[in-house]
Amino acid sequence: MNMNIAILQFDLAYADKEKNIETVERIFKEKLTGDEDIVVLPETWNTAYSTEIFHNINKFAETKEGHTIAKMKEWAKKYNIWLVGGSIPVKEGEKTYNKSLLINRSGEIVGEYDKMHLYSAMDEHIAFHNGEKMPVFNTEFGDISTITCYDIRYPELIRTISLRGAKAIFVVANFPNPKLNHWRILLQARAIENQCYIVACNRVGAAGECSYFGHSMIISPWGEVVSEGDDKEGFVKGGINFEEVDKVRKIIPVYSDRVPKYYPDDILK
Repeated sequence: MNMNIAILQFDLAYADKEKNIETVERIFKEKLTGDEDIVVLPETWNTAYSTEIFHNINKFAETKEGHTIAKMKEWAKKYNIWLVGGSIPVKEGEKTYNKSLLINRSGEIVGEYDKMHLYSAMDEHIAFHNGEKMPVFNTEFGDISTITCYDIRYPELIRTISLRGAKAIFVVANFPNPKLNHWRILLQARAIENQCYIVACNRVGAAGECSYFGHSMIISPWGEVVSEGDDKEGFVKGGINFEEVDKVRKIIPVYSDRVPKYYPDDILK
């Protein structure tokens, strides 16, 4: 079954939730055509990503009953789409997470992923707790998973969720200049080595001294680029079919040729 994807890359308004919500609503209203099955937003799309925000995270974090999540549920239902809701700061008890939500066409949260690898170079670990789970979510198209930005540098995470059945992995990010080459190579490597689709959403614009290059991408299980954006606001669209994953895995039997009994236990420590 085909899945039609629309990845939204836009310039995030710094520390301005309402403006970011208004921007998403405007683009959805102007640009969605009704053919989209799943829409993807960037990392920390309602606040932007910065050290200053991380040091004042209690000012920006919401609970699951908060306004931002309510709007995401509303959009999913209104436009009859699955929504990979980028990520937003979410408070759960005494802990705050950089949380990605998967919302179905009925506006129901059907999956959550808390960013596991926090970028200490920008004090992200001061604001958030590490996620501890590597979930896979069932959809009408097949099994998918989500990861967040810095996570793409950790192949053991992506291999684990691939072994658990994910055939498409959605990446939500704030990946800045001058790391476009890293972005492309890492994403293609993750697709090739795990023989799965990679669907990656990155913001555009600037925040403080950082600028962001966009180039949101859909990559096939062969590592071929299905769609790629530029550095401008808008949707990057493309279709994927999970049957292609099965075909590639039969041609090159990476999974059945694994020999985990020989892998040392301490290799992942």
